Amino acid sequence: EAEAVEDAAALANAYFVMAEAYGELGKEGAELLMQRSLEAYQRSGNVEKQVDVLSKIGTVCQWEGHWDEALSYHKQAREAAQTVGGTVNAAISSIYIGQILIDRGEWTEAEALLAETLPLLRASQYRYYFAHCPVQFGRVAPHTRRLNEALRRLEEAKANYVQVGAEQDIPLVDTWIGECRVAMGEPDAALELVRRLLASADKSHGLSKVMARLSRVQGHALLRQGDYWGARESLEASLLSAKEHHNLFDAAITML
Repeated sequence: EAEAVEDAAALANAYFVMAEAYGELGKEGAELLMQRSLEAYQRSGNVEKQVDVLSKIGTVCQWEGHWDEALSYHKQAREAAQTVGGTVNAAISSIYIGQILIDRGEWTEAEALLAETLPLLRASQYRYYFAHCPVQFGRVAPHTRRLNEALRRLEEAKANYVQVGAEQDIPLVDTWIGECRVAMGEPDAALELVRRLLASADKSHGLSKVMARLSRVQGHALLRQGDYWGARESLEASLLSAKEHHNLFDAAITML
């Protein structure tokens, strides 16, 4: 309908929603739809939404494993947000940049960027994205053997998500907690966390997207217990889930 009446704003919104749905479902084509959304927003002159779409294209590129492109889009989004005075949106883009730096193993750079971002998000009282910062700090800490700090940060993030009603983000945080438990030599605690999450699968809206990571945590914990066949079965399930969601990064980590 938007195409029929040449309504660029409505068309941009439609492409944006479709792209997000494709991304959530792990279907190919999300990046192309986001690009079409960006072009339509440019035609409509909506600069604020262009910032949002640039950020979303960066996120889609992250999902698809195109990290260089993802970094470029997130940096463009940050610069565009700063141009129109969107300091909070610029800070959110910095969090996404930090996520990629962590996945690439650039932990010192990621932690420095997050440390710059945290005070602004705290002052903004935007609690949902404020919770994202301790999550990323919690992801950095295990790589520098600060496991107790990692657990504290991740539990802090969970409390914030509960407070703002974002329970769908908690399963992913729990998988990182499980990884910490394995690294701390507590495979029993990690397996109990996995069982609890799987038991709530029917009630959780965020579990399907993290099954690859969750099954990998289970595999690592079983490996620590000497259950090699059980570990292999869990890792096979992790690999299958990663491939179903077109998550190349999770697939590579599981294969390793």
